Amino acid sequence: MTPLYADLAAEWDKDIVPILETYCFDCHADGVKKGDFSFDPYDSINKMQAKRDAWKRVRENLAYELMPPVDKDQPSPDERQKLIQWIDAAVFPVDPANPDPGRVTLRRLNRFEYRNTVRDLIGVVPNTELLPPDDSGYGFDNMADVLTLSPTHLDAYLNTASLALDEAYGKVHVQKKTIDPRSMIGSPAFEEDEFVMYASGRRALNLQVPKGKYKLTYRLSATQAGDEKVKAKLLLGDVVNDITVDNTSPKDFSITAELRDDRRGMGVEFLNDYWDEKNQKDRNLTVHSITIEGPYLASGGKNAKLFPPRKEGQDDEQYASYVLRNFLSHAFRRPATDAEIARYAALARQERKPKQSLDESLRPAFEAAMISPQFLFRELHAVYSDAKSGTILSVPELSLASRISYFLWSSAPEDSTLSMAANKQLRPLLTDEVDRMIRSPKTEALIERFFGQWLQFQDVQIIPIDTKKFPVTEEMRRDLVNETKVFCEDMLKNNLPVTRLIDADYTFVNDNLAKHYGINDVSGDHFRKVSLSDPQRRGVLTHGSILALTSNPNRTSPVKRGKWVLETLLDAAPPPPPPNVPSLPPPTNDSTAASLRVQLERHREDPACASCHKLMDGIGFAFEAYEVDGSRRKGTLDTRGALATGEVIDSPAALSKLLAGTRSEQFHRAFAVKMLTFALGRGLDYYDKPAVDKIVAHAAKNNYSLHSYIHATIYSFPFQNYRR
Repeated sequence: MTPLYADLAAEWDKDIVPILETYCFDCHADGVKKGDFSFDPYDSINKMQAKRDAWKRVRENLAYELMPPVDKDQPSPDERQKLIQWIDAAVFPVDPANPDPGRVTLRRLNRFEYRNTVRDLIGVVPNTELLPPDDSGYGFDNMADVLTLSPTHLDAYLNTASLALDEAYGKVHVQKKTIDPRSMIGSPAFEEDEFVMYASGRRALNLQVPKGKYKLTYRLSATQAGDEKVKAKLLLGDVVNDITVDNTSPKDFSITAELRDDRRGMGVEFLNDYWDEKNQKDRNLTVHSITIEGPYLASGGKNAKLFPPRKEGQDDEQYASYVLRNFLSHAFRRPATDAEIARYAALARQERKPKQSLDESLRPAFEAAMISPQFLFRELHAVYSDAKSGTILSVPELSLASRISYFLWSSAPEDSTLSMAANKQLRPLLTDEVDRMIRSPKTEALIERFFGQWLQFQDVQIIPIDTKKFPVTEEMRRDLVNETKVFCEDMLKNNLPVTRLIDADYTFVNDNLAKHYGINDVSGDHFRKVSLSDPQRRGVLTHGSILALTSNPNRTSPVKRGKWVLETLLDAAPPPPPPNVPSLPPPTNDSTAASLRVQLERHREDPACASCHKLMDGIGFAFEAYEVDGSRRKGTLDTRGALATGEVIDSPAALSKLLAGTRSEQFHRAFAVKMLTFALGRGLDYYDKPAVDKIVAHAAKNNYSLHSYIHATIYSFPFQNYRR
């Protein structure tokens, strides 16, 4: 036993065991094993370290004051801290002088990364709906351990790659599809027997389609009232067709346009709603069906990403090798070797049909590369290394280039970055290169995949909401998501402190969202920055997206809102509830915030529930002034709450002040943990603590700016190194 362990063992016997005997052993020792845990087996530090998962739970229960139960005697703050410090030193020791970067798991591209990588490789957005859904871990869908590759995945990748290459070769077949009008989103409409637009406004088709020329055909009829006929606009990309619908039986109206992006405006706008009070008639527009045809690909030259210009004097064989070197180097995210080029060239020759063009003959090689491990997987350097297991190694520069680009862009590195890495110049010029990449529009992926999954605001698109009680349209859901997305984009663009997430006195709205929030003098569909007149609204805490996803479909949920703050902003997720715990009864017509508080207080009378609800409910009650849809509730409301550690809060603004003040260190550590988890593609372990400490320290010296967190994460030891 080392002198350090001998001292810790002596401290265990002298100081730690007496505290545990007083507060813990009645339920967790001497043959008693409540909660499936007992201290009995742990008579040495080695045995404790062999069961770190169990001791992690012990530490969390102490740190979050989940144990002892609230109806038992409690250790003093000093006693609790002594236990935690001893566990850290004995069970989770870290040596800053000898850091451990952690293991590396082979990482398959997830669906979003695959989409972006194929887009940047061949200039075509693949249909990733054909791929199996990705699993998630630690709140993100880029975790290496859950990104497995099954035969089903491989078949789907082959099919998806083949269809994408069809488009890249200009061979997308024209498809005709009928769309249910009820799938459109936007202004109010009756959506039962028929789709009737009864108020002026726009309904949009929420479709994602490849680029190309399309024809949309609407089968429309009108209910006439007043002197004017029904007037409407058909919208497709940049084209607008003004139409007059004077028929009472269905008739076809068409619009044709070129779509230059994979997601552009498609829809119909009803312009002149009218109610004839005298004759009790309403002017309405009925959409019976919608048909989309396309894409009719525009004629053009070769796909420049697949077929760069032939150099002077190159014969077919030389040009084929040149094309393959270019393609494989981009696909594999490193310079392709001569052996690889020869192997894929041989495949192309073998598969070439009589009278087939050179371009067509290379397609089998492209398809094979797009389902190869070198394309579908990352972190291959760990597989190819012949170093002894356990050796700490620096991530090769080419692999580092991919780590950075998939962290920031969820896509492959650009040529300039790969060239720097191939010439061992990436690390010397890393700061400038990261700054350049942050400025790229491709960092939209960081907003969508990191912030979107961490804050969970994108879930508003799919969560159930009782629309009879809260009239949240599909358009409103989209606007709620965009508010938080644009807020985070602004923070990244202007390198703002991450505390803006919790203390900003402004937000971003369009006219629809401004009306919803009661903000005046906002017109137009574009999002713009506005000051918050409501003194209780702060940061994303009171964004409608966050308030909706932390509610039940038909009422607010202090439990869910408190839980979201704990696990998202403080990295202190409470444990799951005990089995067979009944949920609260549904609200009645006379349900009030007060009755909900009473129900939760009764729920906490159960000792099995009290410890966790003590953590969550007090935070959640501070949000009770805001409805499921993020609007302000009317009347006098009891928003009194408190953290488990005693700090009193009564509003989101009070919570914001606390998180940005006395709890700021915990918030900043939580942010660093979440970002490093996303960047590494693995959950953090106890040996990552020094890296998190350094990230937070670097950010603190730079006003906790978002860019400083990004730089510190990329420079961190586990990002730059790996354990074989």
